[in-house]
Amino acid sequence: MSTMPYLFDANTLIEAKNRYYAFDVCPAFWDWLILERRRGNVLSIEAVKDELEDPDARAWASANPSFFEPNDLTRLSEVSNWVIAEERFSQASRNSFLGKADPIIIAHALQKGYTVVTQEKPEPSSKKAKIPDVCAALGVNWNDQFKILSELRARFILEVQP
Repeated sequence: MSTMPYLFDANTLIEAKNRYYAFDVCPAFWDWLILERRRGNVLSIEAVKDELEDPDARAWASANPSFFEPNDLTRLSEVSNWVIAEERFSQASRNSFLGKADPIIIAHALQKGYTVVTQEKPEPSSKKAKIPDVCAALGVNWNDQFKILSELRARFILEVQP
């Protein structure tokens, strides 16, 4: 089992909205996120909120500010230095990774002992920095949202409309 709370990356929220749990199709997912946030089990950070470009996702984030805690940058240099020193990453990959919320999420989790939730898959030989690989290198737990849904026993019950 992973370490709670679970810290959601932008791609988990974006993919949920775009693919699996659209606001109008599965509002229970979004209600579940807020319920689990109140329980202290899931959250995200302001850097992720800033990456949400879709108007509906931004509206949800604005309506639920307590889901996003302030960024903890205490260990950001540790994350950044590891990415910069990793020779297999191209300079473009380093710049791309470091220019997003990804290193802030990992630094936040590293400092607080959280588990990062991401839809990225590990690719240890990739020339691109991936959240799971950076997490593994720095000893940060990570998992995908479906595993977290299962661990927290999320249940989205069908409501039949007349």
